[in-house]
Amino acid sequence: SMQQARTGGDPFDKLIQDHRLILSTLQQMEQSGNSSTVIRTKQFLMLKRTLGKHALAEEDIVYPILHGRAGDQDKSMELYAEHADIKIHLHQIENMLKSGQDWTERVRSLRALIEEHVRDEEQEQFPKLRRMMDEEKQRKVAGLIRREEALVL
Repeated sequence: SMQQARTGGDPFDKLIQDHRLILSTLQQMEQSGNSSTVIRTKQFLMLKRTLGKHALAEEDIVYPILHGRAGDQDKSMELYAEHADIKIHLHQIENMLKSGQDWTERVRSLRALIEEHVRDEEQEQFPKLRRMMDEEKQRKVAGLIRREEALVL
């Protein structure tokens, strides 16, 4: 409910905000294929930083719950594997930035990958996890996620 969201009770609010920021950054990157290196570097670092702390929070807190509780080993392994795939794309984009190549196609394919991943989490996995947790547990998980992300500078 909105009330719950306002009190920071929904554990996935922060992750969903990250998703929006990641996707809008990718959209900007897709349109800046021939912008200055300064602009592209700024965009890339924003993406790398947001993705990095976001992935850690999911990998350290959310996926283990999914893996352990929901008896959903296959799904959690798939999500971990997609994160690995995303990191490989990120590395390739960084190399293109360094060598002054147009990254448009690569960014577009990363965005498609992340959009699919986000849809799965927001429409399937997060709701399933919410249903498994009472309010106390949801609050606890929300706190863990915020703390995990705050640790990453």
